[in-house]
Amino acid sequence: MNIVITGSTKGIGLALAKEFLRYGDNVVISSRNQELVEQRVEELKEEFPKNEIYGTKCDVTIVEDIEELASFAKENLKIIDFWINNAGTNGGEYKELTEVSDNTLITVLTTNLLGTLRGTKIALNLMKTQGSGHIFNMAGWGAGGRPSPKLAVYGASKAPVPQLTKSLVKETKEYNVGIHYLNPRMVVTEFLAQHVNKESAKIFNILAEKPEEPVKYLVKKMRKIKGTGKSLSYSSSLQIFWKFLTASKRKNRFFDEEGAPLIDIQ
Repeated sequence: MNIVITGSTKGIGLALAKEFLRYGDNVVISSRNQELVEQRVEELKEEFPKNEIYGTKCDVTIVEDIEELASFAKENLKIIDFWINNAGTNGGEYKELTEVSDNTLITVLTTNLLGTLRGTKIALNLMKTQGSGHIFNMAGWGAGGRPSPKLAVYGASKAPVPQLTKSLVKETKEYNVGIHYLNPRMVVTEFLAQHVNKESAKIFNILAEKPEEPVKYLVKKMRKIKGTGKSLSYSSSLQIFWKFLTASKRKNRFFDEEGAPLIDIQ
């Protein structure tokens, strides 16, 4: 299979790339940092020498970059089986809305919402032409309707993802293209680490997982996917309940009692 992933030089995106490569798939990674893209491509080629691995700069706030990513992927892989809109940001501010800068508002919404819409549009046109493919949009805190205090802008940018999926399922029913969304739940990444303090560290230790854990589950499900309109989530309500029941075994897994990281976080 041939996979394109935006925002894939670290965190969930990089973990997705590695997991697909373990299955023998071919991958195009991307991010807005060209130097980091080149570094990751070399690392991945060393780890997975039998796979086709490509990388290119793509800032999803720039529509021309997304168009160039699609052209680059098509030129190198010919057919795109999966396109994953993973790139996202919280703008680096963990504040109430009244204190959030206008620049952060624009950055978060342009990256998370407009970037997803543009990525989906461009990938959909590509897949309509080739006659097949699946598009996956990354859900996040807020996508299920839950409040995201001090991350209201991020939550507002993710809340439309399920609605977008339902709308596009209706729009694309005459095409052989699947539209889906992914929810890896709480994952230990740089994004999460920005919001850890003494109060939240305990909850994050209980509920969070390293990116490799949810990705292993999600990729297995993705590679078997059929049809359209699927929602793939890592943890069920029962699994979350079990994590709380076994909370004593999860103490200081990733963060100490003050909120300082105990592991290397990418």
